[in-house]
Amino acid sequence: MDDTVQSDLVRYNQLQKKLDEFYSCFAKICHIPDSVFWIIYSLLERQEPCTQTELCSMWSFHKQTINTALKNMESGGLIFFEQSIRNKKEKQIFLTHKGTAFAQKTVIPFMEMEKRAFGSLDSTERQEFLRLTQKHLELLQAELKKQLNL
Repeated sequence: MDDTVQSDLVRYNQLQKKLDEFYSCFAKICHIPDSVFWIIYSLLERQEPCTQTELCSMWSFHKQTINTALKNMESGGLIFFEQSIRNKKEKQIFLTHKGTAFAQKTVIPFMEMEKRAFGSLDSTERQEFLRLTQKHLELLQAELKKQLNL
């Protein structure tokens, strides 16, 4: 691998790590685990209830991590469950009044800050950023398949 590609890759990975750390630090400021932050974020972003399976699928969460977080959120009065209309074997997740109030003080201001920052990029920059991120993911997936002989 040539030195430029390697140094760009190191820089990219460091930026990704800093971005992950930024989100994690915000969750810590709110005194919640990352998983709880992302569950609340997901419920707010969708603007409708979802199931644990949907959360795991949409955000690439580990099922056990989300299961533990959901149990803690339920016992803390932040969420409640109702049987899913689409699949009787699954339960939909809803924020309680307490969960909504908590989100309004913590996650919603973060989402607004995030939206302002992303919105500071012009439309072309946002689309190019998303396109390149998607392309990078697809190239990584293809490399993994080659590596595993799939």
